[in-house]
Amino acid sequence: MSKENVYFWPQWTYQARQKIKNKLIPLTLIKKLNQGQIYLWRALNIYDDFLDGAGEAKKLPRANIYLRRYLKLYYTLNLPPDFYQRFNKIMTDLEKANQEEAREERLKIIKGRLYPPRVLPAFTNLDKLSQKSLALALGPLAIIYLQGEKNKLRINSFLNFFRLALAAKQLADDAQDWLEDLSQGKITAVNALVLNAARRRKLNLNLEQKPEIFYLLFASDAADLIAKEIISLCSLARQEARQANLLANNKLIINIILPLEKAVAKSAKFRALFAKSGSKML
Repeated sequence: MSKENVYFWPQWTYQARQKIKNKLIPLTLIKKLNQGQIYLWRALNIYDDFLDGAGEAKKLPRANIYLRRYLKLYYTLNLPPDFYQRFNKIMTDLEKANQEEAREERLKIIKGRLYPPRVLPAFTNLDKLSQKSLALALGPLAIIYLQGEKNKLRINSFLNFFRLALAAKQLADDAQDWLEDLSQGKITAVNALVLNAARRRKLNLNLEQKPEIFYLLFASDAADLIAKEIISLCSLARQEARQANLLANNKLIINIILPLEKAVAKSAKFRALFAKSGSKML
C-alpha cells in the first residue's frame, strides 16, 4: 500500500459520495485529513518494525510525534460522540492486535531448519487481518460524518468496506512476502498453509537445503486458496461499498480493490500451469 494512496483516502471518500446531498467540506479540512493519514501511516510503520524485531530506537520518538499530531487533529474536529466511540474502539483494537502479535509464538530456526510450534495459528477469521490497519479508515470515516451521515447501517457498511479491503490487502502482502516472513520466524495466514502442508507430508523444512520444496508447497497448497480468499474479500468489500452508497467505480475501488483483483487474475495462469505438472513433484 503506497503512502500516496493512503494520503488521498479522505479526498477519494469525499468524491465517492458527491452525489449525496450533504454539507460542503472545505478543501483545507480535507487536506488536513489527508495529512493526518500520513502521520498515522508513518507512526504505524515504525511501530510495526519494532514488532518485527527490526525497529530502530532512534525512530521511536519520531513515531510518537506523528501519533500525537494525528490524535490532536482528530480530537479537535468536534465530530459527533458516535464518531469518537468508533474512533476509540478502532484504536483500542489496534493496540490489542499489536499486543497479541508481540505475544505470538514464532518459528525456531536452527541451522536453517524450521521448527514450528506444536499448534499453528488457525487464521479462521481473515477479516481480522485488518485490525492493525483499520485505523487508516478513520480519515475517510471522518469525511462521511462531516458530510452529515447519520445512518448507522450505512456507516457500518462503510467501515466494513475498509475492513474487508484492508484484510484482502494484508493477505496479498503476506502472499508476496511469505518466504521472507518464514525466514524471519514469523507465522502468517499464508505461510501457515505451507507449514501445515509440510507437516501433513512429514517433511522437514530447511531454508538452506532444497529450497524448491518451499515453492512447491506454496504453489500446491497455498497459492490457489489465498487467491480465492482475496477475491472473496474483494467481492464482499464491493457489496459493502454499494450499501454505503459509494459511487460505482469510485477511486477507493479503483485504487484499493481493483489492483488486488488484477494481481490475482495475473497469477492465475501460473497456478493453472502448476496444477498440470508441479504437484507431481511432491
